Amino acid sequence: SHLLVFLSLYFGLSQAFSISRAKDGSEEDAKAFLKEYDLEYGKLLNEATVLQWNYDTNISDYNSENAQHGWYKVTEYNAKAFAIADTFNTTGFSEDTKRQLKKVGSRSLSADESSELAEAIAEMGKIYGSTKVCVNEEECYNLEPGLTNIMAESKDYDLKLLVWQKWNDQVGRANKPFYEKYVELKNKLAVLNDHDDLGDEWRDRYETDTFGDDVIQLYKDMEPLYLELHAYIRRKLFEEYGSDHVDLEGPLPAHILGDMWGRFWNNLYDLAVPFPDRPQIVPNEEMKKQNYTVLKMFETGNNFYTGLGMYSVPDSFWDLSMLEKPNDGREVICHATAWDFYDAKDFRIRMCTRNASFEDLQTIHHELGHIQYQQQYKHLPQVYRDGANDGFHEAIGELMSLVSSTPSYLSKLGLLPGYKPEFEQDLNFLVSQALVTVSTLPVHLTYDIWRWNIFSGKVDKEDWNNEFWRLKLEMVGVAPPVDRSDPANLDGTVLFHVNQDYDMIRYFVRTILQFQFLETLCQEAGHEGPLYRCDFSGSEAAGAKLAKMLELGASLPWTVALK
Repeated sequence: SHLLVFLSLYFGLSQAFSISRAKDGSEEDAKAFLKEYDLEYGKLLNEATVLQWNYDTNISDYNSENAQHGWYKVTEYNAKAFAIADTFNTTGFSEDTKRQLKKVGSRSLSADESSELAEAIAEMGKIYGSTKVCVNEEECYNLEPGLTNIMAESKDYDLKLLVWQKWNDQVGRANKPFYEKYVELKNKLAVLNDHDDLGDEWRDRYETDTFGDDVIQLYKDMEPLYLELHAYIRRKLFEEYGSDHVDLEGPLPAHILGDMWGRFWNNLYDLAVPFPDRPQIVPNEEMKKQNYTVLKMFETGNNFYTGLGMYSVPDSFWDLSMLEKPNDGREVICHATAWDFYDAKDFRIRMCTRNASFEDLQTIHHELGHIQYQQQYKHLPQVYRDGANDGFHEAIGELMSLVSSTPSYLSKLGLLPGYKPEFEQDLNFLVSQALVTVSTLPVHLTYDIWRWNIFSGKVDKEDWNNEFWRLKLEMVGVAPPVDRSDPANLDGTVLFHVNQDYDMIRYFVRTILQFQFLETLCQEAGHEGPLYRCDFSGSEAAGAKLAKMLELGASLPWTVALK
């Protein structure tokens, strides 16, 4: 069957454009090839994405096999397209044609190895989505919403330790053989495509020769601010849990930071708020009073974008998205993601949203930011239907999450009755934002430096987990609450992005970019006063300025798009 697929893809593409013709082809020939590629590639991407959606929203072996087969077809088609694109002599071609040709396809692994790689990633997704942790003989929970709620809301040190340890044991150890295979094959694929290893390939996406060194230096510039936040949170955790559990001169215990990975600290806000007697700026209770259902929360997010004069989600979004966790027994992957189906019509979100959750309302604004970006560049060729870099896509989402969290915006929604700007509430707001921005910088950097070291072979396989915790201690100031030196552990893989083949540096870059975007759009909206009081919601001028950048997609280098 692999041979039949290979032959059909090869001859389907070669009938439209032969390799010998490409060697002597004019720019018009190249454009004809790119047009044919765009049509067929878009069709295959759409089919594979539909199959992947079916798997993620109904985890089963049958759906997994179908999704793997769909992506196999994309991979094989891209390999043949790459072979043709690579033979053009682009001397004298326009910059746009050369850029498109450079983005066409890539070399691929053998059919068997491609299948092995797809299966490894799928199995890790299945483990992540279906693992349950039992807190006693009768109560067992998936990550969403059960374990997530415990890590966010419980103040029981031992219960959180139990949940954290079991999740890391069960998911990390089950992932380990699949992740080892993933590293082996992704590195091999990267080398086939002229990179030193997978880490080198990820860094090359940013089209900057010194990118790795640049982000490390950028963090060093930001580190004093992080260290102040770290010390402040350590004191607050000490006050909550006592000296038996928190050392005022030591690292933070990894399991009491508000989520399973210590990635976002927003759930520590109740402990960290500087002026707890001031009116709340986290409106969970008000959302409950006003019956903020899942549907109402998404409608609110959609209205935010239309208020900027930007796209509304298509009607199909409401029918086809998975906005709540199904109650029909299906196992699903709950991690919130925005989906482009590459047909310029179908855009969806997969999310296990909780009613009246302010955290989820922020996430909705973030994910709809991705959808907005996808809609803005939907007119471009498939090779350009992406962010200017991965950090841009994330920065847009997080920017909108930030603006949707401002007291000004929330008061417009009626969620902060009687709100009036004043100094103490400003500080409460700034702390709330530090817990989802400043706190994340070393976390996101650590995950990728760890993987860069793995991919480059700097760390022996038996030391992978020790290296993860060494970096977490050194850069984040966080330590595991129990010994994790058992070589069976692989705790870095219990995060969705790691086991599902996403780099994390995009989230580091986005945190820097989102404030640059914020400053520009606030100026466009005519804001006066300190930046932290800016709320550009409802400004069609800001929306038009933003849309102008978003509609460029990946058609220009990110440094040009940023200007």
